Amino acid sequence: MKAFFKRTLLMFNSGLHRSAEQPLKVNRKWQKVLKSLRYYFLALLLAVTQIVFSGGMFKQKVVAQTQNLCPAGNVPTPVNWRPAVGAPNIATQTINVGEVAVNFSFAESVPGQVIDNEETLISNETYGGIPGPNLRFNIGQDKTPSPGNATLSINFSRPVIIASPLTILDVDRNGERDIGFIYQDRVTVTAFNGDVPVGVALRSLTPNTRVTGNTVVGINENSFPDRPDANASATPAGQLNRIDLLYEPGTEFGQPLQDETVGLAQFSICLPPPPGATIGDTVFNDRNGNGRQDEGEPGIGNVTLILRNSRGQEVRRTTTNSNGIYSFINLPLGNFTVEALRPNNDFNPTTNTTLAANLTQPNQELLTVDFGFNTNDATIGDTVFNDRNSNGRQDEGEPGIENVTLILRNSQGEEVRRTTTNSNGIYSFINLPLGNFTVEALRPNNDFNATTNTTLPANLTEANQSLLTVDFGFTNGATIGDTVFNDRNSNGRQDEGEPGIENVTLILRNSQGEEVRRT
Repeated sequence: MKAFFKRTLLMFNSGLHRSAEQPLKVNRKWQKVLKSLRYYFLALLLAVTQIVFSGGMFKQKVVAQTQNLCPAGNVPTPVNWRPAVGAPNIATQTINVGEVAVNFSFAESVPGQVIDNEETLISNETYGGIPGPNLRFNIGQDKTPSPGNATLSINFSRPVIIASPLTILDVDRNGERDIGFIYQDRVTVTAFNGDVPVGVALRSLTPNTRVTGNTVVGINENSFPDRPDANASATPAGQLNRIDLLYEPGTEFGQPLQDETVGLAQFSICLPPPPGATIGDTVFNDRNGNGRQDEGEPGIGNVTLILRNSRGQEVRRTTTNSNGIYSFINLPLGNFTVEALRPNNDFNPTTNTTLAANLTQPNQELLTVDFGFNTNDATIGDTVFNDRNSNGRQDEGEPGIENVTLILRNSQGEEVRRTTTNSNGIYSFINLPLGNFTVEALRPNNDFNATTNTTLPANLTEANQSLLTVDFGFTNGATIGDTVFNDRNSNGRQDEGEPGIENVTLILRNSQGEEVRRT
């Protein structure tokens, strides 16, 4: 009876083959006009011969699909994908399952030449013996073998647990009715929680597939779409936020001469998802411009923040509440960055606007990713100069001194910022809030002496004020000094025991009798 079935089936299929120049995998490329007739004929054969493949195989398949892997208190919730044709159209779907967003992405080893976008689709038809909607993944174009491999990625916006083993459909190879049309399906399944790999256990559901590690290949016969004769299951070991299915043309039975198709049955995830790590915390009005949130500095509401993964791809975005607080919750482990967008044109950053945020422990709360902005645009400056005549002001011909360090301090004496002069001796502290400051100019080098105070007050009282009068003089010329003393014996010289006299005013005049300086 088995030989009769094979002979009859071969006779029926012989009319469906094309020439060797136009190979066709029969169970995937039927001519529409013969499709319904073929199903009817096959059903009649199965009824007459009483072939009972479906008994053990289909039951085993149903058990794999309905096994509940959810933790206590969680409910399996289906990912309700919609029919679509072509990888680009499938990739545009974002499926919201509770608070979890699910989407698909595709990658090709040879861009634009591997995936067949007519036969890669989500269909309501039965495939692998499972009623739709199922996802079919085809590689090779125009009935020619694939020049490389392709990957289907299932992405989740937060870590989830898959509610039952994934069922990979129709992982088969050419059979007796495919003479001259060599192919072998080969699928490798990997999973990740952020950047951390998650183990995946694969299992053959029929003798027609073989599992090695996390790879399943077809080893016996070409299966029909209404049969579960070439299915396998994949069970992730824990929570994840990405599953990759790498589809390659296998070469165990020769170089492929045909395009190939596998499928993925609809699946469910467990809700609510397990809690993940958190990144936050505050965007604040940095009134004193020191880069940290001090007492009395309020948060800024409605600031947009963007979370990106280690590949620079946007993961999520959010906005601060009325207190300037934000958070990204239920995150997987991995390396992220957070970018804070400028609140509006009146604000300027006082910290970096993009900061690293690395999650290394489950349920970690990284609440130190803060951003400072302030609303003032005031400036303090201006020049450190070579005071050649030592009169304490910059006269014509007295150049600036470059690379002088200046330190800005707030009213508490805390350093706020520091800068250096340019080649013309110019410096500035910009984007400052209102308040009372001091500026200290450090001595350029040992050859220079100050001709002005080295620390000067700089008080900002008006928005957008430009206080460009905080100048410092140094000279590397000669020095006149030294002591005013109590000449107790009136001999005109300072003898032992004759002390200096403090607070005596001295006036330096030039050869024309003009006062140059006093101290």
